[in-house]
Amino acid sequence: MPSSNGTPLLRALVVNAVREQAETDIAALRDVPFEVTAVCATCAEAVEALAEGECDLVVVGDSLRDVSMKECIHTLKQLPGGKELPVVAVTGQDDRDAVLDAIGAGCSGYVLRPYSQETLEEHLKKALNLSGFIAAEQEQLADAQMFLDMGDYEEAVEAFEELVAMHSEAKKYYEMGCRYLLREKYEKAIQAFYRAVKLNDLFAEAYEGLSEAFRRKGDLERHQHYLKKAAKVYAEFDELEKVKELFIDVLKVEPEAVNPYNSLGIRLRQQGNYAGAVHAYTQALELTPFDENIHYNLARAHWHMGQEAKALQELYVALGTNEDFPEAKRLYQQIRGVPFHRAHAEAGPPAGGGKAKKDVE
Repeated sequence: MPSSNGTPLLRALVVNAVREQAETDIAALRDVPFEVTAVCATCAEAVEALAEGECDLVVVGDSLRDVSMKECIHTLKQLPGGKELPVVAVTGQDDRDAVLDAIGAGCSGYVLRPYSQETLEEHLKKALNLSGFIAAEQEQLADAQMFLDMGDYEEAVEAFEELVAMHSEAKKYYEMGCRYLLREKYEKAIQAFYRAVKLNDLFAEAYEGLSEAFRRKGDLERHQHYLKKAAKVYAEFDELEKVKELFIDVLKVEPEAVNPYNSLGIRLRQQGNYAGAVHAYTQALELTPFDENIHYNLARAHWHMGQEAKALQELYVALGTNEDFPEAKRLYQQIRGVPFHRAHAEAGPPAGGGKAKKDVE
């Protein structure tokens, strides 16, 4: 269906079992204007509707007949093409946990009922424009693929290598998203997480492109090398998503935590993800650098990784700050084989502010 100026209308799907709310959403979407292609009372119906026809945006309410809004958003984002599909939560739930759940599930926007037409249009526009955040990188990937298709393998390799050189950017945006959540800057968190997801996919495609370029050049060793790199990027994405979900759970369960990054580190350590725990504790120290409990927790994580020198370095700081720290003394003796004495420790900075909890489980 064309709009008044002849351009095709964007297509929207409404998922809501409350008739009055669905009708309000339909009328508001048509005023944008959107073509509302289907109205579904369950997430299962929405999955079927998306399989049957193309859609540019989904509006999900908080009253479905089969699953929660959070579960529905997560399900839709896991479908083929779901990462690119804007899914906007339109809800009467204005509590912090509901917002965190929706963001954790991958929503592209969060609109509170009752809403004004202007507010809805603003959020829908932002959701649809999220893809523009990595337009330059996507254009470069397309150029690299064009060189590959043309048989210009040297140019293709160069273009792909420029992209993968920015591989750490995805992780940076995940961390940025978590910091925005901590500050309750939810819109910015949504944008950061979206960019992280899209960049991660882009880097994986770039590694796959490098692998294919070297295969066509007859360099099978580097073909396999970059194929493994691509697989590693996909695995890293899964790990980052798990960390994001854990961090959101920490913010919900421990809203008054002095340092949620410390709580995240403890959970990761308990799961055996020691590298992730080290990273979380390092971020925790940026918030409260003089907390001996975090230095001790970081020492434990290093020790589990077999990094005894780094573990001792953190124990020196912890015990230099608080000599009466029995858990730290026990770990020190376990590593060094001798009891701790004050002379062993470097002078630690004075403690201040609230203290994070010790990881002693």
